[in-house]
Amino acid sequence: MKRIALLIIMTALLAGCGGAAERDAATPLPPAPTAALSIGDALAPVAPTAPPAETAADAALPAASVAPTAEPTVEDPPISPSPTDEPPLEVSLTDPSPTAEVPAPEPTSVSLFGPGQQDGTSLVAGEAVAYLVDGRPFQPLILFVEPGNELNVTLAAYVGDQTGQTMPEGIMPVASADNALTGRPEILVFSPESSGLYTLVIRAAAGEGSFVAHLFDLTTPARGIAVQQADTLEAGAEKTYEVASNGPRPVIVAADPGDQSDIAVDILADDGTMLTTANYSGPGGVETAYVLPLGATTYTVKVREANGGPSAFQIVIIALE
Repeated sequence: MKRIALLIIMTALLAGCGGAAERDAATPLPPAPTAALSIGDALAPVAPTAPPAETAADAALPAASVAPTAEPTVEDPPISPSPTDEPPLEVSLTDPSPTAEVPAPEPTSVSLFGPGQQDGTSLVAGEAVAYLVDGRPFQPLILFVEPGNELNVTLAAYVGDQTGQTMPEGIMPVASADNALTGRPEILVFSPESSGLYTLVIRAAAGEGSFVAHLFDLTTPARGIAVQQADTLEAGAEKTYEVASNGPRPVIVAADPGDQSDIAVDILADDGTMLTTANYSGPGGVETAYVLPLGATTYTVKVREANGGPSAFQIVIIALE
């Protein structure tokens, strides 16, 4: 009986095991979790099967969340001005630093020597002194130098500022004078052709001693000027002017035609004796002359047109004090 019962039990067990095997064969395994599939897809995107609905939605979320406004450039402030850009602008507008100021023009190293002025110093042979003057077109300048003792001077005029060298090498003077004897006055008259600076040089050609230099023009008032005016001549006429010297001091005359007339200047003694005449410059040129009285003397200055024609001129007569 025990054997029969054991067989029945074994038979029942075998039947149960066979049914379970059939159920296992008929029932498929549940699908793998969604997270496992998404990881597998990320590493090897070759799965041919479509993911479940939840997986597709989850996969679409990253694509929808990547918007242009989510880029990190929103937090980066390149469009705002850098803090270091503003301070230089504020400094350039409000800071009166010396570097922002326009430098003042430097004064010339030598003062201008102007009409009506005089100056003097001592020289020995070979030495020279220079004066810077302001020239204006066709307005004559008159430099009259009185040397003392046994000094013999020569005069020259140069274009530009040549005060750095009183004997400019390779530069020709626009005018020069070397006519007087030792100890006698020298006179230089020139008419600048353009506006600008000119240099007057006084050089000791021989001897030694002091000098006094006077500068005049035909229109600037100055001490010692006896006559300074514009005048005219009719054809064949002449004009005369009387002037008294200041003791034995020189008397200087300059006449400048405003046209191309050829004027001459004569200086006569009180008895009518011709003392000196000037007619060297030609048509349109300024004429100058001077006398050295022995004492107080009255002179007659005569202006005429050398060819007997009409003329319009400016005249200045100086009785040095």
